[in-house]
Amino acid sequence: MAPKVYLITGASRGIGLALVNELATNKTNIRIFTGARNPATASKLKDLSLRYPGKITIVKYISGDEEVNEALAKEIWTKHGYLDVIIACAGIASYMGTAAQTPSKELRNHFEVNTIGTLVLFQAVYKLLKESTSSPRFIPISSAAASLTEFIDLPFQYTCYGASKAALNYVSRKIHFENDWLVCFPLAPGVIITDMANATRAMDVTGLAGSYQDSAAIPTEEAARMLVGIVERATRAKDGGEFINIDGQKMAW
Repeated sequence: MAPKVYLITGASRGIGLALVNELATNKTNIRIFTGARNPATASKLKDLSLRYPGKITIVKYISGDEEVNEALAKEIWTKHGYLDVIIACAGIASYMGTAAQTPSKELRNHFEVNTIGTLVLFQAVYKLLKESTSSPRFIPISSAAASLTEFIDLPFQYTCYGASKAALNYVSRKIHFENDWLVCFPLAPGVIITDMANATRAMDVTGLAGSYQDSAAIPTEEAARMLVGIVERATRAKDGGEFINIDGQKMAW
């Protein structure tokens, strides 16, 4: 039987790394391509690839870089000729500030990585997904901060991050409606203590981010199990084009 082939971007740390570990540990007959900006320094991914020989291939991935994305797709095409599941985790949250404070260059940077980067990835792997014979799925990792109705009235200073993820949600929903053979939906991973979360906590002058993390954080390994479960059980009829939370429930746009 042909292996199930995954691509996880942003896989060298945080949610992406946790997903790779969960898949490699608990799934059989799989191949996981793991996208990292600097494969040579992705030490934790290298450790996992040694622990699970034959399952993990580390590939160079830079969000929004069309040449790098095309090279990644070409490598997967040469080795397997198809992709079954893509979980697009690569993203940034490198600035916090109110709308009045946020420099335009910061907003552009977040859109380039979080929104445009995901679209570039989809375009690069489109042909590979079309070759899948096992209900292909393209799942961008979004955020509750992307909701236009929940949390937006609270003084979290997510102007850059929230706006770029809200745009990502639109792109994801558009992909759903344009491709009736594909399972695609933005997935909010909840509050997980990662390097990005710690950086957000340090930047936040209101103290709200840290307080929210302390009260709502999910252990990384548990979150990875929950997210993999949602992705694996998802159907186009039930989840396609929706905004799905880590608990499996639909979120308000």
